[in-house]
Amino acid sequence: MNKKRVLCFTMAAVMAGMLAACGNTGTSSGNNTGKEETSKSETSKSETSKEEMSKEETSKDETGKVESGKPENGDKVNISFSLWDEVQKPVFDEIAAKFEDEHPDIHVDVQLTPWSQYWTKLDAAMGADSAADVFWMNTYLPKYAEAGVLEPLDSYIEKDGVQLSDYAEVVTKAYNYKEVQYCMPKGMDTVQVFFNRSIFDKYGVEVPKEGWTWDDMTAVAEQLKEKISEQGSDEYPILMELDPQPSFFNFIVQNGGYVLSEDNKTAGFDQPETVKAYQDIVDLMDKQLMPGSEVLSDTKGTDLFLSQKGAILFMGSWKAAVLDEASFASDIGTIAMPEKDENNHSVIGGLGFAMNAASKEKDAAWELIKYLSGEESNKMQAEAKIDMPALVSAQQYYTPNFKHVDANIFYEAAKTGELFPTSPSVADWLPSVNEISAKIFAKELTPEEGCQQMQEVTQKALDSES
Repeated sequence: MNKKRVLCFTMAAVMAGMLAACGNTGTSSGNNTGKEETSKSETSKSETSKEEMSKEETSKDETGKVESGKPENGDKVNISFSLWDEVQKPVFDEIAAKFEDEHPDIHVDVQLTPWSQYWTKLDAAMGADSAADVFWMNTYLPKYAEAGVLEPLDSYIEKDGVQLSDYAEVVTKAYNYKEVQYCMPKGMDTVQVFFNRSIFDKYGVEVPKEGWTWDDMTAVAEQLKEKISEQGSDEYPILMELDPQPSFFNFIVQNGGYVLSEDNKTAGFDQPETVKAYQDIVDLMDKQLMPGSEVLSDTKGTDLFLSQKGAILFMGSWKAAVLDEASFASDIGTIAMPEKDENNHSVIGGLGFAMNAASKEKDAAWELIKYLSGEESNKMQAEAKIDMPALVSAQQYYTPNFKHVDANIFYEAAKTGELFPTSPSVADWLPSVNEISAKIFAKELTPEEGCQQMQEVTQKALDSES
């Protein structure tokens, strides 16, 4: 790792220490791809018992962190695995237990760090050479690959004959940076529309049909708005979450625009297609076809939909399990997003399993990654409706577990989907994009003004990469 990047991680460690000293215990919030971690209130899963959530105290150092390496008796190798979703942790505790049964010489400590703290703590741990041996990675991968803190997996993959062709190409590609495979794929997610049939029936409006367009959607929303107003009710025709993946990044692509050029050297926020994508959302607000930012900044669109306050919801497959367990789940329909100027393609997200380049137990870490991305682990995740498995052979276990939501549409969306845009400087430009976008939706900036600001910030970050 070069000195400049060592300094960056070291400074992050200092800042994290200062935050810890101040007693910062931030709550979960939407992540930088626009998704939020699943909350306890959104699932019927029972809380994991204290016994399940804890590990042997003898494996911890004085700070409470589990140390990697062989314990004094030499019987086992201790490795750590870090993730950020509290709902997924019980599933991965079970997966880790099965892994230990098959690898009695390896002990795995599954560590949960809330999303709001995950990247700050990872940076701090990297700077102190104390990060987990294995950890979740998302679109921030280029930043960490450039810093040299991720172990290249190509030699491990080749040695054990792991076939990357067994996984969805779009996810495998997402974690291949400059011809180096840095992660094994975990899962993937797409965006589509969910709708509440009971609201359409209540107001005598036809539900959306396959092949619909953005104009069709606004026409349906206008009908709903009129009927809702006539009856003095308070439902919203359209709901969405004002984050990149579930809303505006999709609309940019669907208008024929781009966030980053194919070579990642040019930002596309100043393009007319991008400006129009933002204007389209503002227009829906102005026409009162969807709630304004003052509502959506306080209450997530999904929460309003779950309260039966919305007819149409743009949302990702990562919330499908929550919707499938809703009290009115039998009334929920799924359909592809309406086609805009060019297409109705979804932005695809996903996760990968990465290895710490500084791990002292790389062989054990690889065995864990291989297991986590293997058949048994993917089957367990699929049956828990966590996300769509990237392992093709395990996808058969995912859709049958949904009682009401048609999960097949998620895979259809993946066939034409486009990867969430990223670059080595994504941590520099994406937070600014989120902040400026919020100002557009709050009417503090026009779409033209906001897009110009995003263009300048993002282009500056991209230029700094060369």
